[in-house]
Amino acid sequence: MDMTDLNVKVTDMNDLNEKTFNAHRPVFGEAERQFVYAVARRIVGSEAADDIAQDAMLLAYVHRDAFRGDSRYRTWLYRIAATAALGYLRKRKRSRERLATDPDAMPAPLDPAASPETQVADREAAAVASRLLDRLDPMYRDVVVLRTELSEAQTAERLGISVANVKVRAHRARAQLRIAFAA
Repeated sequence: MDMTDLNVKVTDMNDLNEKTFNAHRPVFGEAERQFVYAVARRIVGSEAADDIAQDAMLLAYVHRDAFRGDSRYRTWLYRIAATAALGYLRKRKRSRERLATDPDAMPAPLDPAASPETQVADREAAAVASRLLDRLDPMYRDVVVLRTELSEAQTAERLGISVANVKVRAHRARAQLRIAFAA
């Protein structure tokens, strides 16, 4: 073997390393943005998916050097998007809890046509319902709260579970609420 054969092999190895690097280098195109948006939308719904997708893409761009290429690029991007979406949900939950425990929070507006007795009864019923909901397991409470505004399919999509699971959790939540209300 002469030196020219050795140089050819080293050159080929350098080309191989460059091709491997280019194959694993993060790409930030429209397809990736749509993928991140789809992941965020599955977790939080469409109301905040745009903002979360933008945040996730920014995080991916800032931390692009952290991508080692051990897994597929989409797996890495999925993890960033899912983490951003779950962080958004945690933040929203904390702000909702802060509002619920804030004594200065505004009470629900009253119906001016209702009698004072009806208004007091409505407030008491709302307070009892709130206390009962607070005692529910979070996975059941989430279903009950979301089902007041969304369909079963939308609730399932928002929570990332099946429609059958939404029905089961709603049934169990109602059963727990009946027992708690009777006690």
